[in-house]
Amino acid sequence: MRAGRAAAPLLLASMVLAAGTGLSAHRHDEYLQAARIAIDPVSVRLELSLTPGIAVADAIIGDIDVNGDARLDAAEQRRYADTVVQGLSLRVDDTMLPLTLAAAHFPDAAALRMGDAAITLQVNVGAVPPASGAHRVAFRNGNAAHGAVYLANALLPEDDRVAITGMTHAVDQSSLAVAYTLRPARDWSSLWLRLTRMVSRAEAEAAP
Repeated sequence: MRAGRAAAPLLLASMVLAAGTGLSAHRHDEYLQAARIAIDPVSVRLELSLTPGIAVADAIIGDIDVNGDARLDAAEQRRYADTVVQGLSLRVDDTMLPLTLAAAHFPDAAALRMGDAAITLQVNVGAVPPASGAHRVAFRNGNAAHGAVYLANALLPEDDRVAITGMTHAVDQSSLAVAYTLRPARDWSSLWLRLTRMVSRAEAEAAP
């Protein structure tokens, strides 16, 4: 994701729908799981933010801290993140794409207990067929432990070849379907040839 977009991601109208659910990163007894999906001509990018509420934070920390030493070490973080990714699915058209963990950021246990710190997972998605025309992305989050509540949004495409034409959320937003159209790639060599011929013709007509 480009730095400018990552710093201030622009969400589609689904943000308005999400706002109506009244979800907040400061929920007391819920585990907020917010998914953001970005669609490019040949790829889909997925990010998941996990924010434990104060009342469930200790249970989630216990799931991560399997050796009980009150530290969330790298191996424990990786194990937990992989488990979360296994609970996700993403399909493009009729193809289920493989999901693998690319990166993870975990606040320390004390920050998680405050109820507003998020675990962030970056997920690699398998390659998307680049065929032009209408397509559909179907995402589902099946992680339901500890009072999970969900958000799912699509980011505005960075490439103008991609046009999102519709979105459908599950009532609880644990799943999201995004319809989009992929325009054909521009043939710059052909365009350059036509432009060169136009210039040559104009020069010939202007010649004495």
